Amino acid sequence: MSKRITLISFIEKNEINKVKQLMSNIKENTCKVPYGINDEKRYEIDNLPYHFTIFATNKENQDKVLEIAESININKIQLKINDIKIMNTKYDSYCLYLSIYENQQIKELQRIFYKEFPKEKYNPDDFIFHMTLHIDKDYNKILKLQNMLRENFKSFSLQFDMLALFDYPGEKIKTINLNRNK
Repeated sequence: MSKRITLISFIEKNEINKVKQLMSNIKENTCKVPYGINDEKRYEIDNLPYHFTIFATNKENQDKVLEIAESININKIQLKINDIKIMNTKYDSYCLYLSIYENQQIKELQRIFYKEFPKEKYNPDDFIFHMTLHIDKDYNKILKLQNMLRENFKSFSLQFDMLALFDYPGEKIKTINLNRNK
């Protein structure tokens, strides 16, 4: 059983197809799981859909996270994807990701959970919202993928009004609709 849970944006299929289309030129397998979890099986345990992480915390906080998430009532959050970037991550690895223009709605959503479970890593004033495309220790591989993706990249929008809570790594616990008016 996982000791961690992660709360992510749950983006509907027609929206996530925009990301899959972007990735369709990449012929090699990619992996969104960071190093340090189960390095030998990273590709096998990569079960999270493309997403923006909202918050992660200890499994013991699951009921409270769900209670908070289920109390939220907001309209769709629209994010504008503006670039494909690289950042350094743990264990001498690199993350290739989609970046967004600054967005107050997603920051305020994250702040709801940050207030209840303050953890500096998820402070919305400093957090870099991103959609991981691939994590690797080989910088040249990451750079090659970035260059390939940038060849035909055009800015696009993604929207969501649902969250999903996952054991991490592991299975989906629950999907939460944030728009009660729907």
